[in-house]
Amino acid sequence: MHSFAGPILLATDLSARGDRALDRAILLARQFDTSVIALHVIESQSRALLTSQPSVTQRESQARRGLLRDLEDLDVDVDVVVRCGEPVRLLRQAAEENACSLIVAGVARDETLGRILLGTTVERLVRESLAPVLVVKRRARQPYRNAVVASDFSEASRPALRAALSLLPVSGLTLFHAFDLPGNRRDDLNSKGFQRTAEEAAAQFLEDMPELHGGEKPKIQVAAGLAERVLIAYAEQTDCDLLVTGTHGSTGLVRTAIGSVADALMEKAPCDVLVVRQPRR
Repeated sequence: MHSFAGPILLATDLSARGDRALDRAILLARQFDTSVIALHVIESQSRALLTSQPSVTQRESQARRGLLRDLEDLDVDVDVVVRCGEPVRLLRQAAEENACSLIVAGVARDETLGRILLGTTVERLVRESLAPVLVVKRRARQPYRNAVVASDFSEASRPALRAALSLLPVSGLTLFHAFDLPGNRRDDLNSKGFQRTAEEAAAQFLEDMPELHGGEKPKIQVAAGLAERVLIAYAEQTDCDLLVTGTHGSTGLVRTAIGSVADALMEKAPCDVLVVRQPRR
């Protein structure tokens, strides 16, 4: 099972909107009794625009002071780091060197001087990071109560469910599968047939999870339609706290999650999104 025992890496852009990611990282660190590494990256191209070395040093100092001010008087161990360079490379490096269990990022859109999140940085990070990436959208007022886990029932989608099981009790999880009927088979009879087949596959998928043997299992939800559309609609209807997806798989949603579907989820999902990459073999 995926464990969140390692440090949590907070990718921060120092914006007010980024406080949501900071608050969630602190809440998770308390929940799992671990530490936080707060990393702010000043992009290399931004540094090149600064005319003198003292200006660069001053900007780094300002960023460090701002982070320390935001993090003072916390009951969580926080290490503040400010770096200059290419954001995705430095975030990946920090996560790997410190064996981070999770990278937490916000959704700030302002990518002006020194502000790196969300946009291309987080999208690239999701594609390249070995650690799960949590994109925070909502204010973190309490631990996650429920989550929807997207699955195509492939082995590649199991890490996402294991990560969700580490974060939440089984009673708060829903396994979600989307299927898109062929154009010539969109009648009720065929839809019900596909749904029954998908529900049976979901039940077998859960039965094959050793972590769930002899205990409660997540709820199963199957829906017909374009994957990201029905998934986002379900998240809105149920007011779920967290949407969890893998990076790739054999068919359906998870196969394309790292591309257009993942981008759509990060862009349009009404809740936080956790993307979990399949471990290297």
